[in-house]
Order: sequence, then structure tokens, then C-alpha cells
Amino acid sequence: MNYKKYLPDALHRSNDTSAIVAALIAGVAIGAAIGILFAPDSGAETRTQISDKAKDLAGSVKDKVQAVRETFQSKADDLSDMKDQVVSNVKSKISGASDQANDVAPGA
Repeated sequence: MNYKKYLPDALHRSNDTSAIVAALIAGVAIGAAIGILFAPDSGAETRTQISDKAKDLAGSVKDKVQAVRETFQSKADDLSDMKDQVVSNVKSKISGASDQANDVAPGA
């Protein structure tokens, strides 16, 4: 299954990232437990591997959180720009209507 195809769609549909983070943490915990149970290495080597994987995961989580922040910031900027355009259009239409009203009834 191509998870990379579905993950961006899921991120765009939901504004709440807590479910994604919880699923990620649960997956890591399950993976670590299975890794420890089936590890053919000594305890010290296994602990080192777990530590390395945890560091990799922490970096990955930070990257994902940063990507989500950037996406939200981009969407917020887009909404702000749209708001400014709407305000500008409304002001322009009001000004045009006011000018037309003055042309029809000067001095009123």
C-alpha cells in the first residue's frame, strides 16, 4: 500500500495532528517492543540500536511537526491575503456605488 499517497490527503483533511502524533508514538512503541523481543544482539548492542532509532524518530517527528506548522502558516497567509482582497473589493464597490449615487443626485 502506498502510504505516501494517502498521508498528505489525511493531513490536509484534518486540522488536529494529535491523532497522527499518537499513532506515530504507538507505532514506535510497538516496533521497539517487537525489536527487543526478537533482537539477536547483546543487551548493550540492542540498547544502542534503540537509542539510535529513538534519535532518528525524534528527528523525524520534529521534521513532520515543522512541515505541519509550515503548512498551517501557509494556509493562514493565504486566508489573510484572501481577506485583504475581499476587503479591497468591497471598498472599491462601495466607492463605485457612492460615485454613481453622487452622479445621479449631486449634492445629496
